[in-house]
Amino acid sequence: MNNRLSRARSFRRVDDYEAVKELAIRAGLDVVDKSVEDIVAAFGYYIGESLMATAALEREDGQLFLEWVAVDSSIRMRGVGASLVAMVEDEARTHGMKELWAKARIPEFYRRIGFRILEKDEIGPKTLEGCVDCPEFGTSCNPAIVVRDLGDDIPVPSAYSSAPRIIQVEKSGAKSGPNRI
Repeated sequence: MNNRLSRARSFRRVDDYEAVKELAIRAGLDVVDKSVEDIVAAFGYYIGESLMATAALEREDGQLFLEWVAVDSSIRMRGVGASLVAMVEDEARTHGMKELWAKARIPEFYRRIGFRILEKDEIGPKTLEGCVDCPEFGTSCNPAIVVRDLGDDIPVPSAYSSAPRIIQVEKSGAKSGPNRI
């Protein structure tokens, strides 16, 4: 097979939820004990046949949430995570959702793509329960609950578009590091 074709880049729906979990673990998410059975839809960014980034819509306690947002360190800071979140937003709209909630390890990423970070006194369907006992809480992880209004008249910040775009990934000079999407 032509090497160029084997390294083709694409955004597409993911059916292999165990691959989503494997990538999330590689990307540093604490999901070792988490089941993938409640994933409703997942989307990924592939280079060749390698899953390099993912985001999913997951059912939890009868509600749907944005979960499993993970980007391989070699392609972070290139808009891939934002494009995948936009795909999950579109999927959420097909389920009649008016808001999309998430527990964010990197709240600033979500703010940049149009989510609102809840104030400490605000209550939503998502909580930080489970985070406060984690040894990373408040040190290397400062999570927040975030929400995005999915109304049709809400503009997507100009830095991102809801349509996935192909990201040029270069081996040299790739930004990587903890907590970058």
